[in-house]
Parts: sequence; C-alpha cells; structure tokens
Amino acid sequence: MGGGRRLIPVGSIGRRVYGTTFLYVLPCANEDHAKLGIAGDPLVRMQAFSSRYYEFFDLDAGWLLEAATVAEARTWETTLKRQLRAHAAPAPLLVPTRAGGRTEWVRGALSALAGWRDAQVAQGFVAHAPLRGWVRQRLLQAGTDLQHHVQAMVERFGAVAYWPPAVPGTPLGVLRDVLDACVLLETMPDDLGQAELDAWHRRNSGVPLPAMSPTPGLERR
Repeated sequence: MGGGRRLIPVGSIGRRVYGTTFLYVLPCANEDHAKLGIAGDPLVRMQAFSSRYYEFFDLDAGWLLEAATVAEARTWETTLKRQLRAHAAPAPLLVPTRAGGRTEWVRGALSALAGWRDAQVAQGFVAHAPLRGWVRQRLLQAGTDLQHHVQAMVERFGAVAYWPPAVPGTPLGVLRDVLDACVLLETMPDDLGQAELDAWHRRNSGVPLPAMSPTPGLERR
C-alpha cells in the first residue's frame, strides 16, 4: 500500500518506527484550544511545551495520524491550516517561546479536526486516538532512559537521600515531572527500585501517589 496506508499490529502501537512522521493534535486541558503540527516523536514535542505535558494537554482528546513521509505530513498540516484559518489563535501564555510553533494553534476546531481525521482513517491511514494509549506505550519503552536519568542525577547531586527539593525548571524538577508522568500513566519501571528515590518522590510529587506497601511483619493481624 502507498502513502501512510499501513496496518500496524496491535502489539506495536506506539512503537517508534524509523521514518514515521506524525501529524499531531494536542488539545489543552479544560479548554477548546489545540496545537496542530508534525513531529517524528510527538512525546518529545509535547515535553517541549511543558515538562508536565500530561496535565497541560488533554491526552484523552488528543490524537496522532501516521504519515509515511515528512512531505505527506506537511501536506496534511498545510491543508488543515488553510481550512482552519478562521480558527487560528495565539499560543497559550504558559508555552515557552523556545518551543516554537506559535502560529500553529487553533481554537474551536476540535470537531472539524476529528472529522478530517476520521475521513483519513476511512481511507486506510493509521490514527492513534486517544493519545493517552500511545504516550503510555512510549513511556514503557523509555524505562531504560529513566534509569539513566536517575543515574545522571546521582552523579550530579550525590546520593538520593541528600537530594534537595524539586524546584520547577531545574534538573530535579524535570525528574520529578517524569516520575509523576509514570505514576499517572502507570508506567513506573518495576526495577527502578530505590527506597530513597521513592521517598524523595513522595516528598516532591505533584500528583497523588499509591499507598506504600506495609512493611513485612507489621501487617494487621
């Protein structure tokens, strides 16, 4: 099949495929305002807008459409921007200037975008909707990256037990945000396994954490 018309096995959904480019639609949480664009790795793109992208964007309303080439994805993006010119909106104030893409935001266009996406799916193109499932699979694949991230912080700040608080915008703040994502999307690696790291995260987390397991031998009888 030509173009992006490919059938993806269920077990590989969210897997980073070399050469794949995605058109993405990222609605902001709690408002009808969305980012439209293309990316080879949409997770990295979301993180550029906010290290707490899972709170900034509505992952249940967002979606991706796979293109076989960058040119195909750019054609989709250009077509949609022309069709939705009346919906063009400024970027949210909280989006950092360094993230770019300030002319690719729309307001009041989610229904039109979903209709266009469904028409492409009817032609055989592959969509990932809602976006939450794709992000979860992407995080599961990045477990080793998280271990390397933790090790880099140990090399920089010393033993976890002596780490300072996680301040937004600092390396430890970014790590806290990554760990919070793993909690919310249920992707925390089983072998991350440091009691000190768990304790540090509990002191700094911005999301509700699961209750700690009781200490062996101290359960109620």
